Amino acid sequence: MLFFPRCHIVRLEVSRQVSTLVPVMPRWILILMVSGFLMGEPDSFLASAAQAPVPGTAKSEKSESPKPGSKRAQQKAEDAAAETLFTGPIQRFVITFAPAEIQKLRDNPRTPVQATVTVGTNRFEKVLVHVKGSAGSTRSVDDNPALTLNFDKLIPGQRFSGMDKIHLNNSVQDPSLLSEQLGRHLYEKVGIPTARATQALVSFDGRELGPYVLKEGYNRSFLRRHYPDPTGNFYDGGFVRDIDQDLDRDTGDGPLDYKDLQKLRDAANLGDLRRRETALESILNVDRYITESAMQALLVDWDGYGYNRNNYRIYFEPPTGKATFQPHGMDQLLGNIGKDLELPGGGLLSRQLFDVPTYRDRFYSKIDQLLKEVFTAEILDAHFKKVGARLMPMIQSLPQDQREWRSEAIHAFQDRAFRRIEIAKSRLESQPKPIRFEVGGVTALARWQPRYQRGQVKMEATKLGELDTLYIQAQAPDSVSSFRAMIRLPIGKYEVRGRLRTRGVQAAPDQRYPGGAAFRLSGGDHVRLYTGDNEWTEFVHPFQIHDPRDIELVAEIRAHAGEVWFDLKSMHLKMVP
Repeated sequence: MLFFPRCHIVRLEVSRQVSTLVPVMPRWILILMVSGFLMGEPDSFLASAAQAPVPGTAKSEKSESPKPGSKRAQQKAEDAAAETLFTGPIQRFVITFAPAEIQKLRDNPRTPVQATVTVGTNRFEKVLVHVKGSAGSTRSVDDNPALTLNFDKLIPGQRFSGMDKIHLNNSVQDPSLLSEQLGRHLYEKVGIPTARATQALVSFDGRELGPYVLKEGYNRSFLRRHYPDPTGNFYDGGFVRDIDQDLDRDTGDGPLDYKDLQKLRDAANLGDLRRRETALESILNVDRYITESAMQALLVDWDGYGYNRNNYRIYFEPPTGKATFQPHGMDQLLGNIGKDLELPGGGLLSRQLFDVPTYRDRFYSKIDQLLKEVFTAEILDAHFKKVGARLMPMIQSLPQDQREWRSEAIHAFQDRAFRRIEIAKSRLESQPKPIRFEVGGVTALARWQPRYQRGQVKMEATKLGELDTLYIQAQAPDSVSSFRAMIRLPIGKYEVRGRLRTRGVQAAPDQRYPGGAAFRLSGGDHVRLYTGDNEWTEFVHPFQIHDPRDIELVAEIRAHAGEVWFDLKSMHLKMVP
């Protein structure tokens, strides 16, 4: 008998104050409270049919049926068994050891030992088990260790639900048990294959360890499901290791000479940006890499390759030899949901790739696209509903104290996911926009924002006769305020030109700046300072950008008294040959 979920809807309201008040954004958080037996509900994480297939990320099915008994028929059966595991009822794993084997595991947790694994009515002998995990998730054998299970090392051909390798993660960094599944769901929607995940209950050496997150292994079977040719080199990034090191190879038919990794890092390290861009396009699936980087920014995946050179795999796909990255270890998503949409700079490849101005622009364009098409409230609603239908019966079966805190963690994770959407939209809107130069290499400067620092000032955009101006008045001693504009510039030489007018400016010097009315770059020095009375006077501020970056323009006053007007129409940026 099936028990259908009873849904209790709770309305949460989300708001955020930026420079001005942002309207309250209502979001519906679906919280599923289910009682009864563990039940399954089909859950497809494939991209919608309307999406165009992404070359090299999914293997198309042949129309004809495989021949019974053939290798392809066996593979298809294994795939179907695995899909049932990840979309069907949540399973309980009973892992037992001979006394000598469990002692070996205590002595050397990373060295595999033999175990017997029972799931339902299925019993698997001679399964190799070892403890996994890095700094944050490693636990001892007598605690609640994260585990890797290999089913076919000692019994060739032995499979669990069509897989030869799985991981049972203790999820100590994700009490909601939802993070891996959400990450996988969203990456799959944009054509980036990642390991499938579900929940499980684990009994280990006679102890009930409770809920775990089950993940498939990254190996040849994973590659076969997602790539037409699974024989290329597949590297494990390990713990905080970068592509400038010889990474461990999980699988690959060619020689282990690291020439593919060397070619990737050589391309990334080219000094000339145009040559770097051309070289990266030849060795890396750049569009997919930018998409993955944008998704990491949205999901606050701080512990992935882009931000921390951690938790990743690299596959060099035959016959092109282009590298594709697979995200891994996504158990800490959506922690600091207020984080800015920063360009990734933790990994060597990310730093070098996003130095190229066109790639920086594509990063923010991709974020905009994902917020409209993938990372949306509607898609999250549908995902959490499906996952909740399978997860909540297991949660309801736990002891009351565990049930309560797990439920709170689940609801908190859902809430953070919806709130992140609105915060990310706000952050994206405030990002500096790439400068578009007109004929002659000139562009007007706009989007000036007031910045109060100290003292007492009056600041406003106002008319002075027929002129539109930025006006600042120092009304008390030691007053400092400015109008600022953020712009994104590529490498080159520039100058800012404009006009200003002052009345009665009395300089207020400090340890860094001599004071007065002036124009400068944030963190830079003034070319000229203006004090006293000055009729409309032209200023010129030259500067040079040695690496592509965002800069902040500053039109300011540092004074005990006085006024300054900046002529808005006159202020422009010019490229200098």
